Amino acid sequence: MKIVHCFYTMEMGGAQVLAVDLMNYMCADHQIALVVVNNMCSDALLQKLDGRVKVYKINRKEGSRNPLPLLKLNLLLQKLAPHIIHCHEPDIGRILKAKTGKKIYTIHDVGIPTTYYHHFDTLVAISDAVQHDVVHRLNRPVEKVYNGINAALFQKRTRYQLKGEKIKLVQLSRLMHEKKGQDVLLQALHEVKNKGYNNFTLHFVGNGPSMEYLKKLSTELQLTDEVIFAGERDRDWLFQNLADYHLLVQPSRYEGFGLTILEGFAAGLPVLASNIEGPAEIIQRTPRGFLFANGNSSDCAQKLINLFKDYEEGNLAQLMEETASIAEKEYSIEACVKGYLAQYKRWVNT
Repeated sequence: MKIVHCFYTMEMGGAQVLAVDLMNYMCADHQIALVVVNNMCSDALLQKLDGRVKVYKINRKEGSRNPLPLLKLNLLLQKLAPHIIHCHEPDIGRILKAKTGKKIYTIHDVGIPTTYYHHFDTLVAISDAVQHDVVHRLNRPVEKVYNGINAALFQKRTRYQLKGEKIKLVQLSRLMHEKKGQDVLLQALHEVKNKGYNNFTLHFVGNGPSMEYLKKLSTELQLTDEVIFAGERDRDWLFQNLADYHLLVQPSRYEGFGLTILEGFAAGLPVLASNIEGPAEIIQRTPRGFLFANGNSSDCAQKLINLFKDYEEGNLAQLMEETASIAEKEYSIEACVKGYLAQYKRWVNT
């Protein structure tokens, strides 16, 4: 099959990271291309693509009303003549005018407006939570293919006891506190510290518009010695270094899936996340995960203290060593690829 994955921007994010993995697997047996409409690309991300994946940049300026880049896009698609055009942002549907290929849209989050969904031949949700969210707002079928990762690429933590070291917390995501809830985590750690538990550090791994706000909040909460803004890291760094941490925390206010939760499990970490949509769907299926009430910094603080005590007393060792990772069993990249290829074949044959 000829398959084109289409994005407006190819910057570091969950949907983009997943698409890179999908393309790298699919290109072994299919002709795969990536088309990026706007002039916003992460070179580090593109460098992770298999050389067999063809990359086409339209280089449209974001927000531009110039019709020429859109004409260029559709002429390119007409020339490529794909069987499938797989989109990862809904409003791309309205600019696709080429009379070629079946159009598939993967819905990567809850609450995404359905305005442009009618432009696609099929819709695919990444989780039960996303599927339920959409079918309650839209009168049409929504398929489901779980996100997946390649757990084998991650170094694994194997020690779950402290030997005079600080507990290292990590939070992986774009710094956008209105959605990702980094402010809730900082408030929780302020409470933790006030209760006498100060033997910890927190690394924010990622960049985003909330950087300065979160730095200021860290100062106000007297957490400057504990909180480290590590910036964006590529996936090779993640594969090699995530296991150096003791606990991954994902305090999002809303989230359709939670790829970072799977990454934490793949690295052998216990994971604490807010009790919402996608994250809860994953965490409730494994003893390695823990939940706190969404937006509730006090509940988050108590759960953190409990986990700190578990590490100090060695209570996590048996749980973590004897429990197979859900990332390796149910959310593999192989299963994800198989699911999408089944959707592609179904539409190509109709």
